Amino acid sequence: RITTIDADIDLIHRIDDRLNVRAIHGNAASPRILRKAISDRTNLVIAVTDRDETNIVVCLLAKKLGAKKVVVRLRNAELSSSGSPLLPEAYGADLIVNPVDATAEKLHRLVQNPGAFDVFDFANGELVLWGFQISEGSPLDGVILKDLRQRYDRIPGLIVAIVREDGLVIPRGEDELRDGDQIYVLLKRTKTADFMAIAHPESEVVQQVFIAGATQLGIEVARRLEGTVKSIVLVEKDRAQAERASEILEKSLVLHGNITDADFAEENRIGDADFFLSLENGDAENLTNALLVNKLGVRRILIRTEQNQFLPILKQAAVGEAVNPRRITVSAILRELRSGRVVAVSQVGDSGAEAREYEISEQETVCGKTIANLNIPIGSIIGAVQRGDEVFTGTGDTVIEGGDHVIVFALPEAVKDIEKMFTRRKGMLK
Repeated sequence: RITTIDADIDLIHRIDDRLNVRAIHGNAASPRILRKAISDRTNLVIAVTDRDETNIVVCLLAKKLGAKKVVVRLRNAELSSSGSPLLPEAYGADLIVNPVDATAEKLHRLVQNPGAFDVFDFANGELVLWGFQISEGSPLDGVILKDLRQRYDRIPGLIVAIVREDGLVIPRGEDELRDGDQIYVLLKRTKTADFMAIAHPESEVVQQVFIAGATQLGIEVARRLEGTVKSIVLVEKDRAQAERASEILEKSLVLHGNITDADFAEENRIGDADFFLSLENGDAENLTNALLVNKLGVRRILIRTEQNQFLPILKQAAVGEAVNPRRITVSAILRELRSGRVVAVSQVGDSGAEAREYEISEQETVCGKTIANLNIPIGSIIGAVQRGDEVFTGTGDTVIEGGDHVIVFALPEAVKDIEKMFTRRKGMLK
């Protein structure tokens, strides 16, 4: 049973009308309210209000009331960092998710992988699920999947999904890759450059990144990029915030100015940037920035967005991609909601599809079977297997062994069946 608590009565009414959950109106930090929802039978509490202080109080009370596990969202880096004087065990948190850190890490990976619009890590970082768009003139444009390995006998990955206007599908051998396709390919991390050499041979090393907004996210992204990108320029409209950022950052150039000022943009050669990241706090400002710098010739644009209402405009204008901190935070929390031996789970795109990593024990019914005999549900595919230090693409003859980590890609309609398959233990009734 799922219970949600919120102080917004209108939101509670909407939840009641639309979702099959118990909705309670009230202050989540109130012991009286929490007693209505939490007991020693509660498996998981997720504290994700907009206030860090409230989330910490919820943690404290939830553990006192008997909750087995508590996940907390903390925005303040001073509270969520490993060096914080307030340790997680002091207030009962089993997992801390900082939206800024999670989003900054996502943006950092996207800049490091300039051909990708989505990046997910699996198998302790040994595997990467890489979202990549096939552009006009790409060597992959027009290739039939079953002919892919014949044409490129050393292609280093497995294409597990294709996104087109009619949605996301798991491809078959007869499918043809086309200009505009968004593909998800599972790769060894060490082979991403090899894949790019095949799929996008004209791609260049990222030399310069412009960031709009000396927000907490903007500063954190700049800080992470300082070790890998030659030139980082952070632009901030507010002088005080710009001065603060310049004191924090060591290798980035911080400019006081406005991206939407044509003279400023021309003088600072924003159009020459390899990446432009608009990380201001307002969605409208970020969209406006993206539309303007797109005309200047920036190679790649990423924007931060909290709402989905601007996404159709961004997509229609084809000016860049959006990164949503809320969705990234949800992905970070998702693994705590999954039953069984799920090591990692990521939501892929807008379709509800999931990429999952299962750790196999000898007690699972899949252990000892070949992949061909697993009867994989329609709408799912086994992408790779990690066995010790070895990572490989599974074939029909591959036998699943205890200790293996199996990476599975599943469409929404197949997720429940996949979970049953990989969590059913020997001797259990179906």
